[in-house]
Amino acid sequence: MSTLPTAPSYELACDISDKWSLEQWRPILDIICIRHNINAIKVSQNFEGTNPVFELTLDSSSDELSPVNKAYIVKILAPNFHPQYQGDYLSLKLLNHHSLGVKVPKLFYSGDVDNWPYLVIEKLDGIMLSSVLSELSTAEKCVIARELGDFSAQLHKLPENNIEGLRLDWPEFIRLQSQKCYDKRKSQGLPEPLLASLNNYLQRHTDKLSTQLNSSTAHLIHTDLHPGNLMVNLHQGQYRFSGIIDFGDALACPDPIFEFTSPALLLALGEASVFHAFLDGYGYKGKRDANLQQHMMVLSLLRHTGDINYLLEHVPGCASCVEWHELEPLFFPL
Repeated sequence: MSTLPTAPSYELACDISDKWSLEQWRPILDIICIRHNINAIKVSQNFEGTNPVFELTLDSSSDELSPVNKAYIVKILAPNFHPQYQGDYLSLKLLNHHSLGVKVPKLFYSGDVDNWPYLVIEKLDGIMLSSVLSELSTAEKCVIARELGDFSAQLHKLPENNIEGLRLDWPEFIRLQSQKCYDKRKSQGLPEPLLASLNNYLQRHTDKLSTQLNSSTAHLIHTDLHPGNLMVNLHQGQYRFSGIIDFGDALACPDPIFEFTSPALLLALGEASVFHAFLDGYGYKGKRDANLQQHMMVLSLLRHTGDINYLLEHVPGCASCVEWHELEPLFFPL
């Protein structure tokens, strides 16, 4: 019988999360099923994402789920990644009581096994946008981007008293991330020309954050609105935005532009019309200029997750860039 270490090192937690087979996870899943009276007729492992995720197919008599999706998704996280569990748990608990026009998973159960927290949530209908993005025309991407912008605007308008558990001390977050940024990006193997000018770039442009830096307001920010977390469905022959998953990196902060970075980088992928569609759907009234690009660049460099090297490889035209100002219009096309 598999047992989980209650206080694993970071390395061991990653090793278990990445390498354990379904057979090793089955005793843990059996505990969860018994605890919550889940009658699963099939269990499968999802290898996408960074945390262990499983699908439990239910028998046809289950009445908790829609007729389309007779399945639960189980996400298990190492104790080392408890902030991600909190982000998902608190966000879903809140959003299950609000309608934002786009489906988010219903949270059914939560708990822990051997100090490893888990969530049992609804499996959403549809497919990941990432699986069809390359097949879509620019016009189709713009429709989805506009709908995503509208969702983001509604998300950011949720009452502040409902998001307290996710609120960051934003000035302190920016200060600490600024201190750690160079070493973090160096450890990730950021190309030397960009690494050499990183601190200078931040010193010149961190003032772009000043307007919201000390604001007392807060918005719930998903922070990771990339195509792998967006669900789409075919509607009259066209893919439409239908759902959103993975609030593990969610936080509450005063700067809504933090939300703009992932759609600009990984949905627009260099296409200005797609990013403008997102901003239009959001109802963004600010100037769309170099200041906005620099604002998003600073937030992307300081963010708590992510690897700039991945962006250099996947955003068109970036692989040969050696200056941050060269990357601004490619990362954030306007």
